[in-house]
Amino acid sequence: MTASQSPRFLPPSHHPARWLAYGLMIAGPLLIGLLTILLGQDANWDLRNYHWYNAYAFLNGRYGFDLLPSQTPWFYNPTLDVPYFLLANAVPMQLAAFVLGAVQGLNFVLLFLLAHAALNLADPWRKTLACGALAALGMLGGGGIAQLGTVFYDNVTSLGIFLSALLVIKFLPRRVGWMLLAGIPAGMMMGLKLPSVIFCVGLCGALLFVPTSPLRRLLLAMNFGIGVLIGIAITYAHWGWFLQTQFGSPMFPYFNNLFQSPLAPLTSARDMQFLPQDWLARLLFPFSFTANPKLVGEVEWRDWRIAIWYGLMALVAGAGFIKWLNALRHPRVGGGPRVSLNGINSKLVDGRLRGHDAESGSLQRQTITFLLTMAALSYAAWLLVFAIYRYAIPLEMLAPLLIVLLAGMLPVPHKARTVTAVALLLVVALSVQPGDWTRQRPWLKHPVEAEIPPLGDTSNLMILMAGFEPYSHLIPSFPPEVPFVRIQSNFASPDEDKGINQRIQDRIAGHPGRFMLLIPPWQYTLADQALRHLKLTLKPQTCQKVRDKLYDEYQLDLCNVARL
Repeated sequence: MTASQSPRFLPPSHHPARWLAYGLMIAGPLLIGLLTILLGQDANWDLRNYHWYNAYAFLNGRYGFDLLPSQTPWFYNPTLDVPYFLLANAVPMQLAAFVLGAVQGLNFVLLFLLAHAALNLADPWRKTLACGALAALGMLGGGGIAQLGTVFYDNVTSLGIFLSALLVIKFLPRRVGWMLLAGIPAGMMMGLKLPSVIFCVGLCGALLFVPTSPLRRLLLAMNFGIGVLIGIAITYAHWGWFLQTQFGSPMFPYFNNLFQSPLAPLTSARDMQFLPQDWLARLLFPFSFTANPKLVGEVEWRDWRIAIWYGLMALVAGAGFIKWLNALRHPRVGGGPRVSLNGINSKLVDGRLRGHDAESGSLQRQTITFLLTMAALSYAAWLLVFAIYRYAIPLEMLAPLLIVLLAGMLPVPHKARTVTAVALLLVVALSVQPGDWTRQRPWLKHPVEAEIPPLGDTSNLMILMAGFEPYSHLIPSFPPEVPFVRIQSNFASPDEDKGINQRIQDRIAGHPGRFMLLIPPWQYTLADQALRHLKLTLKPQTCQKVRDKLYDEYQLDLCNVARL
């Protein structure tokens, strides 16, 4: 195999099917953008809790001016939230949503290219249409549709994951040094959103299983890993430095059992509420969460693709194991065996495949092995670390292609494999029931709209926040000279023995002016308890309404607070 060879990501340049491929790759993201508008305006919990506020705080230097208004995610890297914040404040709301949806729709292009590199179909027309269908089905999953136009960004970080996978496939026939470049996009996505680590593990680990020499596998994985570290540094170094200098840990508050900042408990702080608890639950988990989506998230959805992919993987592995046992018991003498991989049938002659078909088959075998192994390792990492379905959206997108590849490896006749693949994809398509993370209908003119009552003199005003509801997205609607301090959150409450509480108390004690409290009216009891720990008391008779139009005209109370 020469270094100039690489898998084919598009139909041949002289064939008219290439123009069809171009048309599909242009139309796909645009149609996804239009679908985003039809779904409605994003009003999800995380948007209201931190995605909108964190970008505002980062761009306006409010870290250090405010304290914890977005609860635990106040410590998350805000870089990923900045582009949409700027866009949505500059153009009409529906145009901003269309652009976000079209960017998320670029996954269609990458899925198309991955499918074209992996599928073994001789006819360019059929192959192009099949790749388009797999890419479309990948985009339209139960979790994928729910995330279109939203700021969860699992379908934005997926762009870097799939780009790294494409670069790996392209660079595998070349010198191992190129693999460093392939790791950078995935590393950048991990720096922007740390849960992407599961796919960095999958991509890097899969290189240890590609069909090549052991030393080359090790060098490929090492270079890719260095590329991941470079990518992380590009997008996370500035934020890690801020957390280190301000809170004593570059990943605060996570993994504080290692970094030991005095401002948080010495624990990993991972969200483990969705992790299965025993080996049997882990073994059957794809079937369990497909039947009951609340096992892996907060909203209802339905999609059988992960369970089907998982079941096929077990079948193919079992068939391969049986074949291996039979080969041990009945070794062949003379006449090399026939090998079959996704419909590639070639005779081994003197240990090597002949000519162009041999080289093409070897490249495709590397591509298929890499994709299947990457997906399996990423799933294993997801299962052990998070088991939150949102973080597995790239696997959901890739699952239709994986199903086809695995169906092509079943030990049955070629026609039966084809029928099986088509039937399973139909089951996937018909089973999809998208989730809903909360949409605002009809659309507002702006991403966030609120009615703020008169505040009086704001030159010495500090607004406190309490309870556990998400409403930091309203802060940009207030005068910029007003600081916001959250005295109670899902990160720290005044009655907890956490170092961060001393900072909150110091901010309250050092403020010479007046206080007001912004609070959902049904959480007065929680707020009252938090205020008393800080020697403050609420004045209910002074409360005024703050109307949040983004979330079904949600109303909060804004009340005066006095020192005890």
